[in-house]
Amino acid sequence: MFDPLKIQRWIVRTIRIEVILVAVVVTLTVGMFIRILVQRNGSAQESVVPTVAVQTQAGTLPAPTAAPTPLPTPTPVPYEVSDRLAEVRAQNPDAVAWLQIPGTQIDDPVVCGSDNEFYLKHDYLGNTDIAGAIYQDFRNAGSFSGRHSILYGHNMKDGTMFHNLRYFKEEDFARKNNRIVLETLDGMTEWQVFASYVMTTDFYVIQTAFSDGAEYQTFLDTLVEKSDFDYGIDVTAASQILTLLTCTYEVDNARFVVHAVKVE
Repeated sequence: MFDPLKIQRWIVRTIRIEVILVAVVVTLTVGMFIRILVQRNGSAQESVVPTVAVQTQAGTLPAPTAAPTPLPTPTPVPYEVSDRLAEVRAQNPDAVAWLQIPGTQIDDPVVCGSDNEFYLKHDYLGNTDIAGAIYQDFRNAGSFSGRHSILYGHNMKDGTMFHNLRYFKEEDFARKNNRIVLETLDGMTEWQVFASYVMTTDFYVIQTAFSDGAEYQTFLDTLVEKSDFDYGIDVTAASQILTLLTCTYEVDNARFVVHAVKVE
């Protein structure tokens, strides 16, 4: 037969063992949970510490920024010629510029033909006219970007064309009015007179092509030496010059020449 007292003791012992086991499991679980939290907290601190150290030593670093996007190169705006030049070009495509010399009556369109003969006896619209027109040497081909650009015009007694160039024979006028304004198809340009003189046709003043800078510089030096007076303006092989040429009557086959250098 069963002994009730023994059974009661066995049950109590079993309960005690279960309680102890539960306590052990709980203790181990809590310990493991605490270790995991400590490890995570330590990792977080390790990741923060270097940043704090850098900030302490070097101050707050700015956030990195992307390289700036380069601005696009602006497209040059084509020059829009003045109304007066546009009007002449609409009637005659040979019109390539407008010439103005302050202090004189010269304020005229400039044309360029296929030779140096046509505009001797035709006006700027191409009509037959003994007074001709102010025209560019055909070798310049309508451009003023070369080293030497040349303009021709008659010395008309009525004061038109290049008659007023004669004022540059007077030193006082020449020094006070040594500025030339030329509107080309590429824009407004300004030129400063550096030489003026009477010459004969034995000097080839209308040279437009030069083998090199040295030859061009020699040519420029000759123009300065020929000048009736010193304008005090230097011209170098890097200069662009404009020559205005007309007839004069001091001697047979005489020409009066005015040279100007482009102002940059």
